[in-house]
Amino acid sequence: MQSAALLAAVSLALITFGHGQKEKPEFSEEIKEIIQHIHGECVAKTEVTEEDIANCENGIFKEDIKLKCYMFCLLEEGSLVDENDNVDYDMMISLIPDQYTDRVSKMITACKHLDTPNKNKCQRAFDVHKCSYDTDPKFYFLF
Repeated sequence: MQSAALLAAVSLALITFGHGQKEKPEFSEEIKEIIQHIHGECVAKTEVTEEDIANCENGIFKEDIKLKCYMFCLLEEGSLVDENDNVDYDMMISLIPDQYTDRVSKMITACKHLDTPNKNKCQRAFDVHKCSYDTDPKFYFLF
């Protein structure tokens, strides 16, 4: 389950590194399998389109409940939320590989204030993701 949490951490901070001039991390086969599994589970649960997910890497965040709930689902499936749907950002940071910890920590610190109890869980995840992109667009990736 720790691998699932690592994957979700990589997700939320959305911190990964995509195409073009973005940085690209090397994932182990195990992590790639976990990413595929969680992605598949969350696409099936939310019915979000692959196009909407891919567009986020280019800063196009569609105001769509399916996309917003997909973002929360990644955290949930990665065991980074408690029974009250609160995200454990400290746990997320602790699971990030050392070479990315500083950058991810900066993104999360800059954005976690948007995760407020006056919004539903999907909107909270969406707001943090969008802020993460705005904070470091070359380092943001949504799988």
